[in-house]
Amino acid sequence: MKSSETIHSDIKGRFEKMTSKTLQEGSVIDFYTVATSEAMEGAYQEIENSKNPHIYSNLTGQALDDTGFFVNLPRNPGEDDQQYLYRLMNWNISAEASNTTAINDALLNLEFASNAEFIPLTNGGGTGTVFIIPRNYEQETIESAIGEVEIRLSGVVSPSLYIEYIVPEVRAVKIHAYMQSGDGDVNQIQANIHESIKNYVNSIPPRDYLLVGQLNRIGINEPSVDYFSVLQVFIDGQEVKDIEILQNIESKFILDEIIWS
Repeated sequence: MKSSETIHSDIKGRFEKMTSKTLQEGSVIDFYTVATSEAMEGAYQEIENSKNPHIYSNLTGQALDDTGFFVNLPRNPGEDDQQYLYRLMNWNISAEASNTTAINDALLNLEFASNAEFIPLTNGGGTGTVFIIPRNYEQETIESAIGEVEIRLSGVVSPSLYIEYIVPEVRAVKIHAYMQSGDGDVNQIQANIHESIKNYVNSIPPRDYLLVGQLNRIGINEPSVDYFSVLQVFIDGQEVKDIEILQNIESKFILDEIIWS
């Protein structure tokens, strides 16, 4: 495909050949030529895009929706192009019942859960477990998240497959931290840091780590903070010395409190 630079060079060469005059860089006609070249580059790009309309990687927006209609795989409410494209590329596998791809694809983009993961063979052959992390641990949200997952899986699992639905056990995270600020509102700064750390800790997905280094970065990056350090981290009341703390799939880290020194 021709770039705007190549198009501009071609136009400039044709002009000079036809008029025997040099097109001065920075002149009005030169700027006009540059603008024309950039517009023509856009036209060339559209031509390139139209050459292969069937290629999945070129599809966005309504084109993706039309393709999904063709294969009977509509876009889920609120689903973005990247996630929808992934499901379309795996639609033939997803159409088969009771395979892990079909099941995990059905668990994408949930409304009441931030994460849901299917683990097969947890209780022997023909069984599996779905670990569901609700968006919050209020009873109503937990019940809605479990019900949503059950509905999502009803069309992709075999009736003979026994599935257990588990909401991971909450593990309380308590942080002891030290902070200095010379010219800021200490109470407001602490409230801001608390909210940022809460959002980080509560959103850590299964099989990922709580990083003490990230806690320190959150604190030191808060405006008006001169010094910040995490002194201790407690999980379920027990001090943890590791700087990387694994959240396994059976549990969920939830920030309890920050103790300030």
